[in-house]
Amino acid sequence: MEALARRGQARMTDTPHDPIAACAEMVQKGDPDRFLATMTGDVEERKRLFPLYAFNLEIARAPYMSQEPMVAMIRLQFWRDLIDAAVDGREAPKHDVATPLSQLVIWGDVRAAPLVRMIAAREDDAQGALRETVDQIQSYARETSGALMLAAGQASGIADFSGDHDVDQALEGLGEAVGIANWLMAQPALLAAGRGHIAPSPDTIRTLCEGGLEALAHARGALDRRGNAALRSAWRAAPVLRHARNTPEAVAAGALGQSEFSRRGALLWKSVLGGW
Repeated sequence: MEALARRGQARMTDTPHDPIAACAEMVQKGDPDRFLATMTGDVEERKRLFPLYAFNLEIARAPYMSQEPMVAMIRLQFWRDLIDAAVDGREAPKHDVATPLSQLVIWGDVRAAPLVRMIAAREDDAQGALRETVDQIQSYARETSGALMLAAGQASGIADFSGDHDVDQALEGLGEAVGIANWLMAQPALLAAGRGHIAPSPDTIRTLCEGGLEALAHARGALDRRGNAALRSAWRAAPVLRHARNTPEAVAAGALGQSEFSRRGALLWKSVLGGW
């Protein structure tokens, strides 16, 4: 039995480490909606999207990992430096997220610009920037989730490297709608974290939701109706935004989420039909 155990341990030790699998595990734990959406894609889509979404988690967490802004800024500067190096063709040292992310930039699968915008927004988080007005919240959603959707669109072939203004704008608008929905769902956690966060008023919630739903409608008209894993990451936005618009008090109560059955069922249905 001991010999058998040693042989099994040896096989486990000899198994090469897979950074994409590590990114997928990180996304599964930290961003389950995007994980489920990515799993509806093909293998190549997953290879590109999981490092991108893992990077998003890394920078989103940075401002909340310490009470000292400088600590967060140092963490975020690491990612800035990594992207700058990738633009120059230099691959990141061995790291579960940094290495495959740098490869996406080096190989031209993702442009650096949206990644840098995402980092800048998180640097504002670290510095304690408040988002109170509709314009401030929409801008924040666009610079985080909107830029992420643009990068995901590039990674999955919706937007080519040279860029198409109309397609890029539609992707950013779609991501902004997702970001607003996620921001509204995150209100209880943001309030618990403190940092001077101010809960949105019912009027602000309604205006944000109307804008998000308009952006979703525009994206559906401007982008291909055939879905892929990147576009399906927006599958929950519409029902969340409609719920918040119609029942603003559900935001503070943390009652915007669908049941697990409804959440997964809606994604499965869109995947089966090939839509988003």
